[in-house]
Amino acid sequence: MLQSSGNILLIHDDEIRLADLRSQLVGHFNVFVAGDVRSAYRILREFDMHVVLAPEHTARMTGLQLAESIKGSFPDIVTIVQAGSSDYSALKTAVRHGRISHYLRSDADVDDIIQQVGNAMQLVQLREDNRTLGIELKKRTDEQQRILELFKRYVPEQVVAQTLSNGNEAMMVGENRIVSVLFADIRGFTRLSGQLRPAEVVEFLNDFWSVMSGQVRLHRGSVNKLLGDGMLAVFGAPVSYMDNQENAVICALEMVKALDEVNQKYSQRLGQDIQIGVGINTGEVVVGNVGSSDYMEYTVIGDTVNIAHRLEQMTKKRPNSILISQETWEQVNYLVAAEPVDHLQMAGKDKTITVYEVTNRLDANIKPMRRGGLGY
Repeated sequence: MLQSSGNILLIHDDEIRLADLRSQLVGHFNVFVAGDVRSAYRILREFDMHVVLAPEHTARMTGLQLAESIKGSFPDIVTIVQAGSSDYSALKTAVRHGRISHYLRSDADVDDIIQQVGNAMQLVQLREDNRTLGIELKKRTDEQQRILELFKRYVPEQVVAQTLSNGNEAMMVGENRIVSVLFADIRGFTRLSGQLRPAEVVEFLNDFWSVMSGQVRLHRGSVNKLLGDGMLAVFGAPVSYMDNQENAVICALEMVKALDEVNQKYSQRLGQDIQIGVGINTGEVVVGNVGSSDYMEYTVIGDTVNIAHRLEQMTKKRPNSILISQETWEQVNYLVAAEPVDHLQMAGKDKTITVYEVTNRLDANIKPMRRGGLGY
């Protein structure tokens, strides 16, 4: 931190002139003196100088050369050169190009010198203040980024981006969208969790959902909710792609494959392999931010969501199975093999839904021309 008076180095090979300058400035600044260039550089290396006042000439170089060399090695130091009238043009050019900071007439009186040095000290202080503010700004920016990254763990990244972009304008907006909804659930989790300590349960869930949510992101979906041992993911909101249905089904297949990674770590500790069930349905939903001024949640609402949940519940007797609705099957039948296994009657509705179990992916090169996206 710059002291109130500041540190100035006076350089002059005339001992009388050097002593005279020191006596004029010592009551206003912390004054250091050097009778030659070598002594000046030793002081500059050992002490924190703020301003250097160079003479018109030294035995080794001109004052302009000396000031330029100091500024090259110590760029934060304000350099002032005293010079005769014949040097003004060169000094003005040097100041304009940033090679030195200021210059003074060699016959300047003490008041002019004190004022010029005082101005230089203020410049040094401003630089230091700006540097401090820059450091503080970076700390705050880093903290905001950390909070934002933490926020993204709990809210879909696209929702975060939309909220930051639109502010309150988009907070309560709802819209209808056609999406694919994916529910996934860990089979027999209550029994499995009984074999672990509470901290281990949390560790397991974090590891498990890190792997599974990673597959959702990889396939352009959005994790909407983590429900302990269950997950709700949406393909088509808040951001939609041309192949939302395909992304959802391929994601489910990859989630089942990804169980190997989790089981390598936990199956021995649990005494059995971890299994999941997945249900996927496609249809219209209402999406938007729902809640109060204190708490909001981006959510999906509608029969499409309820049906996807019912499909996931139907997998309880089918370990590691993926059940999809007729609506989803019609969009992905070129991509995966599936067989009808059941029918689902929705409460209060006449419509019966044919349920298909996805068995495997077909040749990845088979793709209708009308589709885009990830290239499945």
